[in-house]
Amino acid sequence: MARVAAFEIDGLKLWFWSDDHDPPHFHAKRAGEWEIKVHFLNDASEMIEAEWTVKKPSGRQLKELKTLAETHRA
Repeated sequence: MARVAAFEIDGLKLWFWSDDHDPPHFHAKRAGEWEIKVHFLNDASEMIEAEWTVKKPSGRQLKELKTLAETHRA
């Protein structure tokens, strides 16, 4: 498992599998609460796919993930 090295967000674990399936994405997890896939090449409105949730990510967390993914996707 490789870590996402372009950016970090306190309290979140970010990683990708180098030989994972398309479309390109990375995983973001807040332990015990939620895990999502971030499809970083998609438009921000279609970027997030929920894997599992006990509690939903906050709007602030999602906005920060989307903004950083768009900024660093190149």
